[in-house]
Amino acid sequence: MTNQNKRIALIVKWQAISILLLVPGWSMPAQAAIRKAAVYFSDGKVLTGRIALTSGRKFKLNIPKAGKLKTTDMVTGKDVQYGKVRQFTFEPVSEIRFYPSREEIRQNWKFTETTKYDEKTAVADYTPAKKAFWGQTYPLRYLHSAVIFSSGETLEGQLYSVTIYLETEEKTHRFVLRSKQRGEKGTKLEDLVYITKIKMLDEGKEIAANITVKFAGMTFGPNDLAQAVTCDSLTPVPTERSDGPDTFIVKSTFGEDFYLAVRKDGKYFIGWPADRDEKLFSLARDHIERQRDFYNDKKLLGVMKSKDGREVLTLINLRRRFAPTNFGDIGGEWDRELGRIVEPWRLSIWRWKYDRVNRELLLSSRGTFFRFIFLPEDPTPEAVISEEFWQTRRDNDTVYVGREAKNKNMRVGP
Repeated sequence: MTNQNKRIALIVKWQAISILLLVPGWSMPAQAAIRKAAVYFSDGKVLTGRIALTSGRKFKLNIPKAGKLKTTDMVTGKDVQYGKVRQFTFEPVSEIRFYPSREEIRQNWKFTETTKYDEKTAVADYTPAKKAFWGQTYPLRYLHSAVIFSSGETLEGQLYSVTIYLETEEKTHRFVLRSKQRGEKGTKLEDLVYITKIKMLDEGKEIAANITVKFAGMTFGPNDLAQAVTCDSLTPVPTERSDGPDTFIVKSTFGEDFYLAVRKDGKYFIGWPADRDEKLFSLARDHIERQRDFYNDKKLLGVMKSKDGREVLTLINLRRRFAPTNFGDIGGEWDRELGRIVEPWRLSIWRWKYDRVNRELLLSSRGTFFRFIFLPEDPTPEAVISEEFWQTRRDNDTVYVGREAKNKNMRVGP
């Protein structure tokens, strides 16, 4: 069988599997976090049973500017929240509420425009276009979500479409949660039933709102920074200074472990294993160089493979260099306050899907520790891997970092 035929056979196989998933009477998704929950509907109906997402899927909540969770923009220094997407499973959730942000009754329409033209005078009378409606009306509803976590934190925003499964005593129900509902023609808003609340009936995963991070044998100055990025979703989370000179507070991880990076004395250190697979490093560097990206100056610092070998993480020092051409300087960004071109810089983690057979990588997600704006003549910040910061030990809601924190219960890395 040729490679092309193998690909066709694989596509047909996965299409068949996808069709089976839509057949009524399926069982609960395997390897998914299963909780006990009650699902409330707008028509008063309530269903209780075991609830789960599709295996491998997560909730994605887009938090608008008015979201309660704030992070510090490292360019402007202001607290902002522009379209940040947080990912999570059912495990850290206590309750999810849905409420209409806007409801409308709509009807199909189109613009009509009539023009009167006088052939004798060659003058045209242009009548403004008007909306012409036809057909039956239909209801339209936009839904927002409020997620309450077991840590007591609440996030509000728009939930991306996701499928959930609820197994009751009678059967397994499949529901698609959408942020936008459209009813059939001729129906009313009351006829468009939606889930108003999903309330967990068990304790679930216990998580802390704040994690204390203590760096053993190290003292930080007033200009030093630390930043955490969650391991699963690669989300930068608020990381603040504590009262102690060796302590930071990491907030809103929602139960995820996290990677750590530190800016100390003008240098950047990232907790990362010092040992590396040279062949994998070379493969990753080749794919990064071939990746067409906004950042055209990319330096690979580290690489590591997931435990199952299906994913690869790369640590990259990124900078957008502008290039002078016959048409002027291009590639940078114009800063209004400075009145000149500037160059963005980031220290990021890229996650790749790894095809071990064909030795190919496919970029799937990104997370950033630090980002700043520099002038073209400014040097690129020095970023180095720190085995010291990779040595961590967790005790309840406190994470100890550094070799001095090592003991028999030591865990290396997140």
